[in-house]
Amino acid sequence: MNPRLLLFNVFFLIIFCCSAAQIDAYRFGAIPDDGKDDTSALRKAAAYCRENPGTTLFIRPGIYNISDKDAMRLEREACEGKFGINVEETVFKPYFPYVKGLDFSGATDVTVIADGATLMCEGWMEPVSLVATSNFTLQGLSIDYLRKPFSSGTISETGQGWFDVIFDSARQIKPGLPMMRMTVWDPVRNRVDPSALFYFPSHEILTGNTVRFHADISEALKGCRVNVNHCFHFRPAILILDSSNTTIERVTIHSQPGMGIVGFNSKDITLKNLSVRPSTGYTQSTNTDATHFAACRGTIHFKGCYFEGQGDDATNVHGYYQTVNSSDGNDARLQIKARTYTHAQVIDAPGVGDTLEIVEKKTLRPIATTVVEEVNFGPESIECDVKLSAPLPTDYDNYYLMNISKLPELIFENCVVNSHLARGVLVKTRGVVIRNNIFRHCTGTAIHIGAEASWHEGSHACDVTVEDNMMFGCGSGAGSQGGASGISVIIEADDTSSSLLHQRITIRNNMIMGEGNRCGIFVGNAADVTIINNSISACSDDIITANTAGLTISR
Repeated sequence: MNPRLLLFNVFFLIIFCCSAAQIDAYRFGAIPDDGKDDTSALRKAAAYCRENPGTTLFIRPGIYNISDKDAMRLEREACEGKFGINVEETVFKPYFPYVKGLDFSGATDVTVIADGATLMCEGWMEPVSLVATSNFTLQGLSIDYLRKPFSSGTISETGQGWFDVIFDSARQIKPGLPMMRMTVWDPVRNRVDPSALFYFPSHEILTGNTVRFHADISEALKGCRVNVNHCFHFRPAILILDSSNTTIERVTIHSQPGMGIVGFNSKDITLKNLSVRPSTGYTQSTNTDATHFAACRGTIHFKGCYFEGQGDDATNVHGYYQTVNSSDGNDARLQIKARTYTHAQVIDAPGVGDTLEIVEKKTLRPIATTVVEEVNFGPESIECDVKLSAPLPTDYDNYYLMNISKLPELIFENCVVNSHLARGVLVKTRGVVIRNNIFRHCTGTAIHIGAEASWHEGSHACDVTVEDNMMFGCGSGAGSQGGASGISVIIEADDTSSSLLHQRITIRNNMIMGEGNRCGIFVGNAADVTIINNSISACSDDIITANTAGLTISR
């Protein structure tokens, strides 16, 4: 017997003799590294956890194969082009049916310890579902895909208006395969190249798994690796929905056809030593955000996490601007009309007693508040009816409603954000501390504090401290609002000429090394801002401000 397996057998035997509340997935037939499908066994283990509060589930080290015929069919149909060139438009819709790998819905006081265990997924799915859980802890698990939801290759030739890519044999490139976004990884600088980003690139398939792309690219990028996504948003690797007190610790996410972790309508989430990074031999991890938290309560706390190669932000924490579809006195019908609805693809309904800001659409300026007295919505609804403590303005179609009771505090500390697409930390919430982190070669600004009308994501930020961070070479490509390398404080709306929305922002003791950016720090639409003792280099200007009040700058 393998010495490692023998050691674990002895270890688990001792544990089980001491506590009936602790159980080994091996008992359900989940045997690592045997090449067999472990889906049924692991689902039985998850079901046991759902039915037995207080369970600690151990999953032994090794690789576990999980698959599902519906998930495999979805992947196959997407990659055959049956959903068109933009797969997201079909698969990322409200209540679109999808496969759950391990479903822990409703579990209470459960801990899953899976150090050294890898879920190797076959078929596009949501590998871990935490819905309506309380006091749930997941430790040590890794998540990856047998076939990545992207294809990787090497630039073999370049010419005037074209370049060739020889794709790896992991996937045969065939007509109809969606090629939605291409990024280039510079192996010399160990980073995403900010000058080479292509959406829905024009191409033709040559022989030998070689594809010619019709676009200009620097000859210096010959020999570099490329990644082409076959989808943008889909399900996350881990969904935290309608849950409270969730801890994700020592978990690694290598790839996912969508985001790494989505938290939605949940309270108090801790991510400790989370790692979202490419598999060995690859340069991309998740297709979109590494993590994303919307309409949550309590605190979102990152501790010592690592992010690299994801296709969008390391994290985005926000609420939603709700559109008022109709209003009659104190009654209103609300709907989120964001580009992709909510990121969990379920309704964001306020709770009774929640406080809503009435927000002017064109400026994102709140003009008043009201309190929710009643809420009604049906199964799979995308709208909800509410009764409010005060009537909305008669011209209600000029206003959004923002639920400020679902804006969590955010602590992001002692983390590393390595090269990836877009922003490092995207802040649209209140009560924020970002400290002691390293940001390296994000194509967008390292830290972005803002509200975005186009995405219907807010709110403006209050009580934010950004301190003791190091930022290297960020903000040279997509996602660098204000032209800043390190930190942007900004509002994206139709009219930002006179609004002072962000409140009480402190930026101190940060080191920012740019790459010829417009500035290191940009601050706009903010009041009571303190910028002190920051070291900024290789930017045209250290600090640029616009439309501020109560500004203190000290070097």
